Amino acid sequence: VPRGTEMRGRLPRERAFPTRQLRGMRVAFPQFAPTLTRGGGTTWHGTLHPTAESPLYHVTITHPFDRIPAVMVVKPDIRPGAPHRYRDGSLCLYWPEEWRWTCRASLADTLVPWTVLWLYYYEIWLVTEEWLGPSAPHESGLAKEAA
Repeated sequence: VPRGTEMRGRLPRERAFPTRQLRGMRVAFPQFAPTLTRGGGTTWHGTLHPTAESPLYHVTITHPFDRIPAVMVVKPDIRPGAPHRYRDGSLCLYWPEEWRWTCRASLADTLVPWTVLWLYYYEIWLVTEEWLGPSAPHESGLAKEAA
C-alpha cells in the first residue's frame, strides 16, 4: 500500500494510459498503426480480414486517456440498421453487465479479436438478417457507456 493511503481505506485509482497498449498491439496486430493524441490517448488505424472471402475492413480504435476505447468500421460502410452498434456507429462488442473495460485490459487480447468476430457475424447477418453471434438483451441504438 502506498504511503499515505492506509488511512483512506482504499488504494489510489489506477490510471488507464493507452500507450500501455503499444507493445501488445504491435506484436499481435502489426497492421495497426498508432497515432498519439494531444490528450494522451491513442488512435489505432488498421485493417481486419475475418475470412478469406471477406472484404478488407478498415477499422479505427479510439482510446482516449483514462476512458473506454471505441471501435469504428471506417470502410466499407456498415449497412444501416446493423445490430450491435451504438448511436455513434461504434461497435457494441461486449455486454457491460458481464465484462467491463479496465486499465489492465489489452486491446490485442479483447477488443480487436472481438471486432473480428463482430465482422464475421455481421457478414452472416447481411445474408440471413439474423444475428447468430453472442448477444445480450438491449434496445437498438444503445447509448454510449460512460467511463
